[in-house]
Amino acid sequence: MKVEILGCSGGMGLGQQTTCYRVNEHTLLDCGSGLGNLTQHELLKIDTIFLTHSHLDHICFLPLLIDNLFEFIKKPIQVYALPEVITTLQEHIFNWKIWPDFSTLPSAEHPVVAFNEIQPWQPISIQGITYTPFPVEHIVPTCGYHLQSDTGRTLAFTGDTTYGDAVIETLNRLGQLDVLMTECAFPDRLLELGKVSKHLTPVMVKDLVNSLNPAPHEVWLSHLKPSQQIEIRGELEKIQLKTTSLKVLEPCTSFQV
Repeated sequence: MKVEILGCSGGMGLGQQTTCYRVNEHTLLDCGSGLGNLTQHELLKIDTIFLTHSHLDHICFLPLLIDNLFEFIKKPIQVYALPEVITTLQEHIFNWKIWPDFSTLPSAEHPVVAFNEIQPWQPISIQGITYTPFPVEHIVPTCGYHLQSDTGRTLAFTGDTTYGDAVIETLNRLGQLDVLMTECAFPDRLLELGKVSKHLTPVMVKDLVNSLNPAPHEVWLSHLKPSQQIEIRGELEKIQLKTTSLKVLEPCTSFQV
C-alpha cells in the first residue's frame, strides 16, 4: 500500500500542514490542512475518510472538501469515526451555523457524505486493505487504525496519544508491525505538558517503543509543534533503539509499506 504524507505538523506556518495521510488514491487518514496539497483531480478520487478524533487540526479540511466536491459527488463520501466524534461533528461543525449539514444535502435520501459509526476491534475492508480501529489515550475520544494490506503488510496509526499501560497493551495486541506511525508533539522539557495534554515527547516515544513486543520495524513520527521542532528533532536523534528505526515525517512525501 502507498502512504502519502500530505500533512504531518502539530501546527501552522510556512510549509506546515496538519495531519492528513492518503492511502493509495482513494482513502484518507484524518483530514487536516495537509489535504490542501492535493490537486482538484486528486481530490475528486477521495471516497473514504477515517478520522481518529474531533480536534480541529485533524478535521479542519473535511467541511471544505465536501463543499469543494459537492456538485461532482455521485455517491456519498464515507466517513468512519467513533460515535462520539460523529456527534461532535454534527453538533459543532455540520450544524448550519458553522457549516451546512452535508449529510442531508442535496437530500436526506441522497446525501454527499455519510457518517459511519465504528467500534474498536471491528475491522472494515476497503479496496484490498483492512482497517481495524483500536483504542488509544487522548483528552477526547480517540482511536488509531491498524492497516493490513492483502499482501500482509501492516501499519498502525495511533493518531494523537500518550504513553501508558493501556496504550502499550493495545499496541502489543496488534502483533508485528512493519510501521508504527505515531506522534511526538513536545520536547522533553515540556514533559508535564505532554502528560496533561496526552501527547508524546521524545523520552515517552523511547519508552513506548521499548515496551512493545514485538518491536515494530519502523516508527514514523509526526505532530511536532513548529516552534519547537528543532529542539524535538535534536532529542529524537539521540535516541538509540536496538531493532527499530525512527523517522520524522516530512510533508509531500510517500512510502510503500
